[in-house]
Amino acid sequence: MKNIIPTVAITGASGFLGVELVNYFLSKEYRVIGLVRNADQKSKINPLVEYREYDIENPIQESGLAGVDFLVHAAYIKYNSNQPNALKKNVEGAKNLISSAQVSKIKHTVFISTMSAHEDAISVYGKQKLEIEKLFLASKNTTVLRCGLIIGNGGIVCDMAAFMKSKHAVPLIGGGVQPLQIISIRDLCVAIDHSMSDRLSGRFVAANPTVYSYRDFYRSLAHRLNIKIIYIPVPYFALQTLLKTTELLHIPLDVGADNLKGLKKLTAMPSRDDMAKLRVDPVDLQTALNDTKF
Repeated sequence: MKNIIPTVAITGASGFLGVELVNYFLSKEYRVIGLVRNADQKSKINPLVEYREYDIENPIQESGLAGVDFLVHAAYIKYNSNQPNALKKNVEGAKNLISSAQVSKIKHTVFISTMSAHEDAISVYGKQKLEIEKLFLASKNTTVLRCGLIIGNGGIVCDMAAFMKSKHAVPLIGGGVQPLQIISIRDLCVAIDHSMSDRLSGRFVAANPTVYSYRDFYRSLAHRLNIKIIYIPVPYFALQTLLKTTELLHIPLDVGADNLKGLKKLTAMPSRDDMAKLRVDPVDLQTALNDTKF
């Protein structure tokens, strides 16, 4: 009997995590569908992937999830001064996607959330992720993964590394004592894979259980880059004033006041049992950094 090849669809397939997921599932011999904007242009990037049109601001086309067994929702609109309605758009986008997944009889769905999503969240990012978590958890056959800081080629950690290499300094906001848990992008891909294959329903923390401080993280990153850095103490209130001013003046920055709100409310979460259920033995911070190209 001929084996049936499983099909996984990934929203945000052209993003930092999405690209890694595409390559991971191709290596596992899945049929991969990338749900992206400008699908015709993306199809030239990887001929092994079937790209289909998807815009989080609009309901997905009826054919968008045709033939799909598994769905990974990794796309989101970033909140900033240019996207003040990001929360509403992301929530409505999730509702539309869940409805389409139910109509298409998707076997299992995975929503990529964040450890910034919790009941005490004050950032728009954390609040919207929490609201979307609840939508997915109310549906059947769904895994919600609250991810720690994702470390891999590209993404925010590589942006931090580039800044540190050019400036040999790093702003230490609020003393750098905020708790931080990490997960390598490879470990996260495995966690997503296992949550689908094992049909795990519910919410799981996808992160190494070790809790670092941001100062520890910067020290480890500097060690990986083989550079010495200067820590520049920055009080919360000073940075908050600066960020609000730049937003009012529409000065583009990679971070905003909402990022600062999220930083102030970071909290550690138990993850050892969840990672065991996901069948992932997560690498530590230094290993994740060593495996990343900077």
